[in-house]
Amino acid sequence: MRMIVVAVALTVSVAAGSAEPPEITDEIDREILAAFLEHTDRLPERLTPERMAYFATIPEKITWEACMYIGMPLSAWRLTGDTRYLDVFVSLTDMLCESLREGPDGFQGWYGLPLPLFRHPDHPEREVDVILTSFEFTHMIAEFAQVVRGDEALAEYAPAADRYLALAEDHLVAKWDARGNYKDFGELGGVYITHGDLKPTKAHLTQPHNKNSKIAQALVGLYRATGDDQYLRRAIKLSTRFKRCLTLVDDHYKWDYWDPAGEWDINPEDPAAWKHWINAEHRGGYYSLSASQAMIMYEMGLVFDREDIDRFVRTQTQVCWNGDYDNPVWKLTSGVVAEKPRYSPPYLCTWLAPFDDTVQEMAFGAPAQHNRLRSTEHSWQGGPVAGKWLVAKYITLPPWAGGQPTDTAWVAEALADEANATFAEGLSFTVEGEGYAAPMAPAQF
Repeated sequence: MRMIVVAVALTVSVAAGSAEPPEITDEIDREILAAFLEHTDRLPERLTPERMAYFATIPEKITWEACMYIGMPLSAWRLTGDTRYLDVFVSLTDMLCESLREGPDGFQGWYGLPLPLFRHPDHPEREVDVILTSFEFTHMIAEFAQVVRGDEALAEYAPAADRYLALAEDHLVAKWDARGNYKDFGELGGVYITHGDLKPTKAHLTQPHNKNSKIAQALVGLYRATGDDQYLRRAIKLSTRFKRCLTLVDDHYKWDYWDPAGEWDINPEDPAAWKHWINAEHRGGYYSLSASQAMIMYEMGLVFDREDIDRFVRTQTQVCWNGDYDNPVWKLTSGVVAEKPRYSPPYLCTWLAPFDDTVQEMAFGAPAQHNRLRSTEHSWQGGPVAGKWLVAKYITLPPWAGGQPTDTAWVAEALADEANATFAEGLSFTVEGEGYAAPMAPAQF
């Protein structure tokens, strides 16, 4: 049997819930679903108030752990239609919100220690408010709002959705503009930079592409939940900047994990160097997350066109994978073999599955199924990861098959406004020639 370990992008789906849950007839997938629901049913006893409070003491753990677990019942509702899972989602979300605090500037957030890699050596106990946590929570509750708002059968959940959206708009998103953490480059797009209370080489640093992608997807979700054009515009800006950083090699794209965007990225300890290294993305999850914004924007008819998607497909199938299901060899976008343990999971962008049969097989075929089946007892792989995999396979990605953008209705009203249409058109361009060349030192910028 062909053996391949498959990665699924660990982002909250940007698609709204469907009125009816999908019909899952495949017996293996039904086993995976049953195990996932068992993990979801045990969440209330696992995510205790004490554990939620712990997540808040290191806020980035909310991004990569807490939101993944809290999102499980939302995935369970989308897969089953059972509203008791929405009750669990609200209960867990409210529990996490109990740890919100007001910062010196009046904005609410989760204030705690940075991850050890980011702590200032002279101020290791300094608390921070993590930008990515704000946006990941926003993404999660925006999806919840899309699910329940406007559905009379779910009207009892609308007040919770309204509370969460008010928190997101008035605090979690607005504060980063007020603090100067968004940088706009006109037709070149825009980026978010890190907060300032970190060690010098991490403070006020342009976010890597995977994190700006996560923020862009949160903004898309917030636009869909609120209809406020400003969030769509910002998402277009972020994705435009990513596209500006793509290098065209023959007929496929390559890109780096991080690219400098301004003088704030210069190393204060060495003005001839950047704060961060420049090279291909070293982990499959980072690669998948960065690339996924292109598929999401393409489906809305924005920023990326079908030629772009085909170039990403060729990167995946001709560069990042050796074509062997039995003995896969994964490579970075640069063509360099990905060495363990420097990468995890495999170098696979699941979001490309609707556009290529090979990626579809890698992501959702028999080998991927059996990998998920072997992991059903694992609380992480059988829990949030399995839930995302099932939602992607049965809800998010199937409508995208066929090649033409399917989510353009979401932005039709916004683009009917002449100012918005002019804005989007002004940022549109085609990557030609060799595309982007990274400035390896500030002198080359």
